[in-house]
Amino acid sequence: MPERPPPNPVPQSSIPGYRPAPYFTRGNKWLLASFFFIPTISYIWLKRLEAKSRQENKIMEEEGRKNWIQTERQRLASKDLSVTVGRSGGGV
Repeated sequence: MPERPPPNPVPQSSIPGYRPAPYFTRGNKWLLASFFFIPTISYIWLKRLEAKSRQENKIMEEEGRKNWIQTERQRLASKDLSVTVGRSGGGV
């Protein structure tokens, strides 16, 4: 079998000394990276923002619940429980 020359990763040109520009230039690499990283970072940031908002809502609900319980206790404690005692008049 005749031996094949090893495959050359750089395409050959008919012009001596000319090397074609790489397909992924610096600009193309940044563009492709931005397609991946910008949505990923945005998703992470928005999820963190949503979790923070949920935590704040939970804290505010707990504070409101505690305040409501406290006002109910104060209202019940300040209620006048005295009973008017009078003569019934129906004795034997």
